[in-house]
Amino acid sequence: MSIEIRGLSKKFGKNDVLQELSLSIEQGQIYCLLGKNGVGKSTFLNCILDLVQPDSGHVTLFGKDYHQHQLEVKQNLGALCEDNPLIEEFTGLEYLNFVSRLYKLPPAEAEERISSLVSYFFSDKNSLHKNIAGYSTGMKKKVGIAAAMLHKPRVLILDEPFTGLDPIAAQLLVQLIRSYRNGNRVILISSHDLNYVEKIATHIGVLNDGQLMYNGSVQEFTMNGANLIDQALFQLLLPHHNAEAKLDWMLT
Repeated sequence: MSIEIRGLSKKFGKNDVLQELSLSIEQGQIYCLLGKNGVGKSTFLNCILDLVQPDSGHVTLFGKDYHQHQLEVKQNLGALCEDNPLIEEFTGLEYLNFVSRLYKLPPAEAEERISSLVSYFFSDKNSLHKNIAGYSTGMKKKVGIAAAMLHKPRVLILDEPFTGLDPIAAQLLVQLIRSYRNGNRVILISSHDLNYVEKIATHIGVLNDGQLMYNGSVQEFTMNGANLIDQALFQLLLPHHNAEAKLDWMLT
């Protein structure tokens, strides 16, 4: 078992964002968290990352409580947050080298890993010698993803990783996520880009009104491929929605 969440709750003001959430995410899974805007997906991930304190409940990673084994847990975590905070005064290469030192990677090993990630993700390597402040959204996203994976974490958490990427970069990320998956790692992703979720997910969670409406395999969610993920999600969240009836004034 990789991630175990028990009784996780979080309230902002009078809004119950998360209500007694409990689930387990196993090694070898690519677990994709879905739901409408504002339902608490980022809050859920940030609670796992200890960036937001839950009101109740607890999280363990590989059997280790986050607060009792904080350093060990953090060494095994890699994360891309939705706001992707980078040090914009650094160049891309300076930032990746900075991250490698945080995780105490040997210099030669860090250089090899950074070089391979740069070669994989960046067609214009010279751009990584410029300050991050001048990067496009997609460039910043790729630097954030590379930084999250640089130390080969056992738990990789990506919040909206495809947003801002062009189609080529997004497909490269799909291939990278598939390659990164193995039986000793768990990958947890929140994304609205269901076309890419379709290509990578092994398991699905659907968050709505503070609770998990679905938690299980992608095969069960899509009825063994009878539906696409976007169709299954629509039917789950809006089972009685009739678009034509609501817009009949437009059709005549």
